Amino acid sequence: MKHRQARAAAAALTLSLAAVGAEIDTGTGLVMQPGWQDVRAHCGTCHSFGLVTHQRADRATWLAMIRWMQETQNLWELPPEVEHRILGYLAEHYPPGQSGRRAPIAPELMPR
Repeated sequence: MKHRQARAAAAALTLSLAAVGAEIDTGTGLVMQPGWQDVRAHCGTCHSFGLVTHQRADRATWLAMIRWMQETQNLWELPPEVEHRILGYLAEHYPPGQSGRRAPIAPELMPR
């Protein structure tokens, strides 16, 4: 069920991005714009691209996530130009307010 919902959300995102002319990489689900290859090379090494595409943040918050991963998860130091491209790409294509996630279940609908 979770996989079907994730595929449906990815398909909806793909359709909405296609409507604005953005091409999506079929292997990663990433928007194929400048910087996507850097995200593919550095972010996909440790976790799924679905984790990347479902996160939503501004540039400062994306940077905070990278720093947290570097400090606690052994993420390597990124060359400054690569980090700049990654941050620009993520902030532009996965900004706050564009969540592909469903709304939380209302408390009264939760199992007891």
